Amino acid sequence: MEIDLSNLPDQKYFTIGEASKILGVKDHILRYWQKSFKDHFSVKRISNRRMFAKKDLITFFKIKELTNKGLNVKAIKKVFKQGELSLEVDVEILDSLKEILKVLKS
Repeated sequence: MEIDLSNLPDQKYFTIGEASKILGVKDHILRYWQKSFKDHFSVKRISNRRMFAKKDLITFFKIKELTNKGLNVKAIKKVFKQGELSLEVDVEILDSLKEILKVLKS
């Protein structure tokens, strides 16, 4: 599953509004996915607001891709449980590659 992360802003945390704009889904869908897949998210609360890390956005991208393929929440949980889909993406490596790209472009 290919996920285009080139347009992902260089931020550590994203509000639910920012995440919904990046993913192209409504806020309530993200809240539902977060609740349904709570073991896969490390949501930080700042001033009682949900803040998602980059790895959380990547997980959202993967869930969105699977729902677009016609899978429901129960089927996606099964895919995650069976390990058919890796949720591990090294965000630090991604950030390092973006820095290298900036240096090469300048």
